[in-house]
Amino acid sequence: MQNLNSFKRKETALILINMTALAALFMVHIAFLFELGRPSKILLSTLFFRFIILFFELFWIQKISVETLPKSLKIYTHFSIWINIICAFIASVFGGAPDSHYSVLMIIPIISAAYHFKLWQTIIIVAVTIILTFLEIWIFFQQKPPIDYGEFFEAATVSLIFLVVGLIVWLLVSYLREEERKLQQSLLELREAQTKLLAEEKLAAVGQLASSIAHEIRNPVAMIASSLEMAEKQKSPIKEEMLGIAAQEAKRLETLTGDFLSYARTREPNLKKTKIPDFLRYISDLVQARIEENQIELKLLCPEDLSGILDSSQIQQALLNLIINALESTPKGGKISIGAEKEKNTLKIFVENTGKSISDEHKNRIFEPFFTTKTKGTGLGLAIVRNIVSSHQGNVTLAENKDDRVRFEILIPDK
Repeated sequence: MQNLNSFKRKETALILINMTALAALFMVHIAFLFELGRPSKILLSTLFFRFIILFFELFWIQKISVETLPKSLKIYTHFSIWINIICAFIASVFGGAPDSHYSVLMIIPIISAAYHFKLWQTIIIVAVTIILTFLEIWIFFQQKPPIDYGEFFEAATVSLIFLVVGLIVWLLVSYLREEERKLQQSLLELREAQTKLLAEEKLAAVGQLASSIAHEIRNPVAMIASSLEMAEKQKSPIKEEMLGIAAQEAKRLETLTGDFLSYARTREPNLKKTKIPDFLRYISDLVQARIEENQIELKLLCPEDLSGILDSSQIQQALLNLIINALESTPKGGKISIGAEKEKNTLKIFVENTGKSISDEHKNRIFEPFFTTKTKGTGLGLAIVRNIVSSHQGNVTLAENKDDRVRFEILIPDK
């Protein structure tokens, strides 16, 4: 809607300027009848015709809709420019003098072309107006000889003005468009930052609540679990079954409260320079047993000289969460790749696995706290990853989401 309103304002202004110029030039002609002579019927018809066309253009501009704007804009722009040129040429030829003041009307299609077209198209329009300016003088002297070559010199001066106006307007419009693009990009980034800030404030409030709750119930849950383990020593099939269920659920609740604390109490990272290959090899050793158990191939992809500034214990926790998710999503015989690389001033650490892609229904929610598709999941794994990476002033993304290629990337600024 903003683009449509801008288009309407600009075109309305050009039409009104065109109407004003027509009226002013005609009044000048009337004021200098002794020099220019009475307006011919062709001149009056041309001016009247152009004025009516401008009136209908003004009416049409107010009625145009968003749906028809792109196609209509192209047709209207070409029509308006060429009808302006034709009418300006006819008015100049029948204006009553070799250097007719009606040639000023050529400025308007040049300005319109500079606004709408590329540089080479604008130059073509300028070239056409220059040719017609010289042609108008030639036609005049064909009808009323002898030739006054001084008029051609004046036409050359006017042509230079046409060229300068076209180039200056095109450069100014290009500059303003670039500034507008930058402004729109800045506004978009500001809105995204505002949305992210609001989300972070909400999550901070949830985190404080979760931290308080988890702290209060973690110890009692641990005591329940240990008591149930002791009660299991009393022999009874039904009792053992019930106690096993209770112990399993107590253990799950203890895991949940532990995840609560990890999510809510992400501390400030202790940033140190870290050799990334050694760091990734250590993590791969930690998960090697589960990798072999699931018959999955693990690949490590990292340049040996790569280093980065990070909190290794926190990023280790984040990577382990990503690798565990990858393990649970990769079929037997599949492959998991972990690695790192540096792009400009950003350290990129990735976990990639073969397996089924994440559905469109779920992929936009995977980083939300407590959202999970697993029957026994807490829904905090990826939320914890995001919190850890955010504390490093970085970002975590689902970079690829295709069948047999699901890739998560951790992006950390390399300070």
